[in-house]
Amino acid sequence: MAPCKHCHGDSCIYKVPIFAGLDESKVGQLERLVQQREYRSGEIIYLEDEPDEFIYIIDSGLVKLYTIGKDGGEYILRLLKSGDFFGEFVLFREAKHGSSAETVTDCKICMIGKKELENLLRTDTELSFNLLASITDRLNETEQKLISLALEDAREKTMRLLLDLAQESGEKRADGILVKLPLNRQGLANLIGLSQETLSRKLSELEKENIITLQGQKQVLLRKK
Repeated sequence: MAPCKHCHGDSCIYKVPIFAGLDESKVGQLERLVQQREYRSGEIIYLEDEPDEFIYIIDSGLVKLYTIGKDGGEYILRLLKSGDFFGEFVLFREAKHGSSAETVTDCKICMIGKKELENLLRTDTELSFNLLASITDRLNETEQKLISLALEDAREKTMRLLLDLAQESGEKRADGILVKLPLNRQGLANLIGLSQETLSRKLSELEKENIITLQGQKQVLLRKK
């Protein structure tokens, strides 16, 4: 583990919304707390039920948070990208992680010590409110996902997944929006509570209806109406 190499000008601190608006002295204070580690695709960052002493920030790459069900299956709770942070639920308590974190691609991860960040939060009202607002947003997203899983049928879940991915990282083209899929079919199915077979069937149905065009296993074009 090494000191953060991005601590001047291109600091990972600047990529995180909860740190937006902090003055230079506060940013400098945070930067001195940051350590950085590089992970290869498929590496475990931490496991469910493990204690931890760090909060994590994604400098580059993709990370999935997941849990293992009683049936032994993997259930993906969230996909995180550059600028997202995770592991925050161990703050201010002797808690264990409620899910596991694994890299989906090669990643650079910045880490801030739990106790050091707690000390800063105690003295900085703005930062504390930013963190609270971000956690509230995540809880709202989780609630909406639970509603979707409970009420939407397989077709609606598939369309919501594609629209969410298009909004997050889609590339606008003359014939529609090109979406690069961050996971394989099994991973995407886990993300929305479907089997791989059901997701593949719904994607094929949407293609037959000229709503999408499948481009191999990793890209989907949402066709312009």
